Amino acid sequence: MSSLQLLTLLLLVSTVAIPVVTCRQWCMAMPGTSDEQLQANIDFGCSNGVDCTPIQPGGTCYDPNTLFDHASYVMNAYYQSHGRIEDACSRQWCMAMPTATNEQLQANIDFACSQNVDCTPIKPGGTCYEPNTLFDHASFVMNAYYQSHGRTEDACRFNRTGCFVFIDPSNGSCVYYT
Repeated sequence: MSSLQLLTLLLLVSTVAIPVVTCRQWCMAMPGTSDEQLQANIDFGCSNGVDCTPIQPGGTCYDPNTLFDHASYVMNAYYQSHGRIEDACSRQWCMAMPTATNEQLQANIDFACSQNVDCTPIKPGGTCYEPNTLFDHASFVMNAYYQSHGRTEDACRFNRTGCFVFIDPSNGSCVYYT
């Protein structure tokens, strides 16, 4: 093969479109997630547009009949139906840091409640009044502020007393917004 033929062949090969291989992406529950969190993920997905009939008895995805497998199915269905964006699989919440003082926690409550955050859930009789601690009340309103103010890192700073968690802190009737 002459140099000219080799050069022509190389030019021809270099102009051939090589197909781009894309990987499919899935969302699933993390191993070690508590049963309460798995059930909360199922409840969230099923109440937000996911068709959950496949994980019901007799459904195509009922077996294996475990909370982990059912939650993974629902989480992935939600993720796929919401454009496979990261937020659809990795929800996060803003919480008070355990090292925050009572004064800092109260200041965070006062600030968030003054910024159009609905603080009625932490009032007596509200869905998030119990447990009646500054830490729990502050965490609830800090997260409400974070979620309603663009979910930015700055919206969870609270003078360095806010931190992110990736496991739903909701408890009973007290549901933390996402």
